[in-house]
Amino acid sequence: MAVIMCGGEPGAFDLVRTLGKAGIRSTVFSSRSDDIAFRSKYARRPKLILPEFRAENYGEIFQRIAAFSQTCEERPVLLYAGDSELMFVSMFREKLEPFYRFLLPPREILESLMSKVAFIQFAQKMNLPVPPARGFASVSELQAANQTIDLPCIVKPAYNQDWFWQSEALKRRFGTYKQALRRFDSRPALLEFCKEIPETRSGFVVQSYIDGPDNSIACFHGYFDEHSVCLGSFLTREIRTNPPCTGDLACCETFHDEDLAGLSIEYLQRIRFQGVVKIDYKWDEAAREHKVLEIEPHYQAWHLLGAYAGVNLAAIAYRHQKGERVEPQTEYSDNTQLLYLSNDLKAYWHGYRKNREWTCGSYLKSLAKKKHFRIFDSADPMPFVYATYRYLARKGLRLAGFESPRRGLKTWPRITRITRKHASG
Repeated sequence: MAVIMCGGEPGAFDLVRTLGKAGIRSTVFSSRSDDIAFRSKYARRPKLILPEFRAENYGEIFQRIAAFSQTCEERPVLLYAGDSELMFVSMFREKLEPFYRFLLPPREILESLMSKVAFIQFAQKMNLPVPPARGFASVSELQAANQTIDLPCIVKPAYNQDWFWQSEALKRRFGTYKQALRRFDSRPALLEFCKEIPETRSGFVVQSYIDGPDNSIACFHGYFDEHSVCLGSFLTREIRTNPPCTGDLACCETFHDEDLAGLSIEYLQRIRFQGVVKIDYKWDEAAREHKVLEIEPHYQAWHLLGAYAGVNLAAIAYRHQKGERVEPQTEYSDNTQLLYLSNDLKAYWHGYRKNREWTCGSYLKSLAKKKHFRIFDSADPMPFVYATYRYLARKGLRLAGFESPRRGLKTWPRITRITRKHASG
């Protein structure tokens, strides 16, 4: 049995369908009762609603998922769809092991990968090709060293969750975590931005910015066993991201590069990695090499693309963790594309249209190419139907004079509940 745990952002859905492509149905644990993953034909019953993945809720989350495991005939395989979920599994790994099967890197390795501040020293120690970067505990530290910062640069939080804003003012000022990532060409602008970002105990990173279009961003995806043997891998290349250059998946494709794949496996074996992983790279034209931007040890939306192309990492992980024999899988199709249409349209309209990286003609031509969609699949239509219904319902309510919940009107929650009731009925 497979269990997919997701805090509420799209992610559980990708893994439900990825496993479903291999004939594996899964149970979904989500912090959102309206998660579209529940509508997939590959999702098992019962579903489990969890509190939001915040530290103060971890105890309650553990109690709920441990109680679920005790109703199962055997320990389920646990898949985790984001940083917050991974932090929870890491913190409770010893307590979870009697209830679930999962494979994580050694604790010291995992902690070095999860914090971007810790990753700087770890990458340098392990001789990984990373862009020049420095960690700072506070703005005052940055101010003292500001004149020594190489430009252009980019600022990143130690943990992605540090920039998941809780106040509406911060959301309006900086947007989403990905929207807050930006290039700085002047030290005064860098310092002003860092002064406005709320300080955290974990600090932040200032990293040299590598110029280049989105298709210079590549990702290695793999799964490694307890001995750091790679049991499956594939490479993807970004076509567009939302927002451009620093954003989330909008449109991407598979490709082959034996040198990059081989280097990726060597890097991960060098650090004794175990489990599922994604390495983000960007081609540095000046250095003539791919620079490692980040190593993410959790399951990803891109695994759906891998399944379409021929390497299903989620299924490999499931079967390996159940003790089945798994032969290494690295054969997959080139130029298989995955499109997240709503993200892609936003990326074009708000970004590429303005910077003219994609003209209207070139953009429409790219959409005409054969591709798979992140949400729509004729073999599993209900997640798309339900997502479309919710979107139209929200738009209809706004046209009728009701505001979104972000603006705090008391009438919205009642109407939202009614909408969800009809949607589930």
